[in-house]
Amino acid sequence: MVSDANPLSSSYMKKFCLRPFALFLGPSLLVLVLLASCTPQAAAPPRQVKVLGFGSLTSYPDLAEITVESSFTRPRMRDAVQEMKIVTEEVLALSRQFTSQPEDIRISSVSANKEYQYLQNQNKFVGYNTSQSITIKLTNLKQLESFMEGLLKTRINRIQHIRYSHTQADSLQREADLLALKEASKTADQLCRTSQVTKGKLLEMANYNSRGSSIIGDAVMAQETSMRLEAKGIGNTGLRMTPDLIIFSSTCHATYQID
Repeated sequence: MVSDANPLSSSYMKKFCLRPFALFLGPSLLVLVLLASCTPQAAAPPRQVKVLGFGSLTSYPDLAEITVESSFTRPRMRDAVQEMKIVTEEVLALSRQFTSQPEDIRISSVSANKEYQYLQNQNKFVGYNTSQSITIKLTNLKQLESFMEGLLKTRINRIQHIRYSHTQADSLQREADLLALKEASKTADQLCRTSQVTKGKLLEMANYNSRGSSIIGDAVMAQETSMRLEAKGIGNTGLRMTPDLIIFSSTCHATYQID
């Protein structure tokens, strides 16, 4: 009969082999428990209120920029350039009577090209074309009508555009930005009072503005006009001499903490 005390018996070997595993497993479980207790719990998201605010100001423009173009096609380049120079001098002489600073008049470089016309199924050379544009800034809009009448008496070919704007555009836009922020803050106050919570500090703010768009939706602080002057006259060409109101608008996105 074999005794169980035999160190080589199977039961003895099982006990001997399991002891190191138990000794190893005990500290491991303890480490896992400690790590789990040290892991930070997911914090609740901060309570916030996000609002929009809108602000706008309207103002009549106090300056205008008029860009005109003279263009001529002649058989000889020299003749086309000479005729264009004569018209340019006419416009400059008139413009100096209505402006106070040299920088109020800007002259583009002369453009010269060969001009072709499609006749009898082929392009035929008709001459040399030269063109030049002049931009005049008027800071007294009361003189605009008189100035335009003088322009129409010259031999310019085209009024490229009339742009109305404001000399204090930056200041007016900043005022619109502040109005938008104030409205956003008031909206947040109202929402918090209704929800019976307290509005905290401002966390985020971003504003998007439309600088000086005209009341007809033009986004360039301008009423733009493009017209050719083959038949010169204000009445039948649709040229508007009365500028639109300029709108300076801003949208503010704001996020406030809820205490």
